[in-house]
Amino acid sequence: MTRALCPRCVSVPALLLLALVGSGCLGRHSYTKRQFVLAAARPAQPPGQTRDIVLAVRSFTVDPTYDSRGLLYRKGEAEYQSDFYHEFLIAPQAFITSQTRNWLAQSGLFKTVLEPGSLLEATHVLEGSVLALYGDLRGPSLPQAVLQIRFFLIVTQDSKFQIVFTRDYRASHEAQEKTADALVAALGQCLAQILSELEKDLGTVL
Repeated sequence: MTRALCPRCVSVPALLLLALVGSGCLGRHSYTKRQFVLAAARPAQPPGQTRDIVLAVRSFTVDPTYDSRGLLYRKGEAEYQSDFYHEFLIAPQAFITSQTRNWLAQSGLFKTVLEPGSLLEATHVLEGSVLALYGDLRGPSLPQAVLQIRFFLIVTQDSKFQIVFTRDYRASHEAQEKTADALVAALGQCLAQILSELEKDLGTVL
């Protein structure tokens, strides 16, 4: 004999579970985790004037608020939510450091940009701190990708260190739609904008 399931037969914990599974921020259609790689597309352009400079790019730091592999959404003035189902493949500090190193290696500004673990001695060191990395959902329109990085350029000579350049860069780009894919693409645009501005400034400073 088949018994119909009445609403009263569904437990409260089961209803809560259904509510949690059904909730989402940016168009989740399945309950399988998806992982993303943030990439900054470098435009085709002539390389800058090469200097006799050996650059080391140290591993960046990330403000604890934004140090999350899950995509982070800002929903209020002090309200953030990390997306359990949409996350970066690697930690933010690792991929932003790597993207910056590769970008500057292709700039033509330096004699060489050292890879991690290199035994060569650097004449200059670049440090960075990620101050913001999130999707802003506070407005009624499409999400805004927000990225902010502070850079320090340090000259190393005779075991002495001197900061010769520092600046905060902030970029925001509107995602094309309310999906995690679109938000990651917009964050990539933010990173490309910041690295383009950094490259231009370093070309002037050096």
